[in-house]
Amino acid sequence: MLGPEHPDTLVTRCEVAYVLGRLGRWKEALETYRDVAVIRTRVLGPDHADTLAARHEVGVGLGRLGRVGQALDVYRRLVVDRTRVHGPHHPETLRARHGAGVALGRLGRWTDALAESREVAALRERVLGAEHPDTLVSRREVAVALGWLGDWAHALTEYRRVADARERLLGADHPDTLTAREDEAHCLERLGHLREAADLYGRVASPRGHGLAGGA
Repeated sequence: MLGPEHPDTLVTRCEVAYVLGRLGRWKEALETYRDVAVIRTRVLGPDHADTLAARHEVGVGLGRLGRVGQALDVYRRLVVDRTRVHGPHHPETLRARHGAGVALGRLGRWTDALAESREVAALRERVLGAEHPDTLVSRREVAVALGWLGDWAHALTEYRRVADARERLLGADHPDTLTAREDEAHCLERLGHLREAADLYGRVASPRGHGLAGGA
């Protein structure tokens, strides 16, 4: 009815790609996002928000398929374009930088990943607030990089910061809070605080077990 290049048709194709990704069919999802990005570039222009959004999803798809070097290239080009269009502190610019930082970690470049995640976390805290979900995600990436670099003591500080904030915002039994507490427990285990780690693992397991029982 509208044609293959109508903006509404392309939005629907993005929804299809999203569902394909949720189903683990990332190759098909990536092909769809790439096709949409090419068409949007032609129809809407390379700097249109929808075009840039499709390009971001291409980066996500490449990362999911293990093509991390290509994903990093996509994110870096996107950071340049987002910075030019929106400015260096725009949430979408920072989202692209976050993607680049994750890709650096997946490539084993943990020193670079730590530097990127720290800078993005600081900018997100200033722009979005200390307890915004995106800021907390960046804080977790800082902790992950610290752990891979063997700095478990500072990683623990970051993991606890994330877990405490999520507990305040979401509640102690929210899945995101439980995941953060599990990260904290793993860090304690790596530091040799085995009893404290075991207690925390038990606290995480209890509400998860209740959730499974309720679902049954």
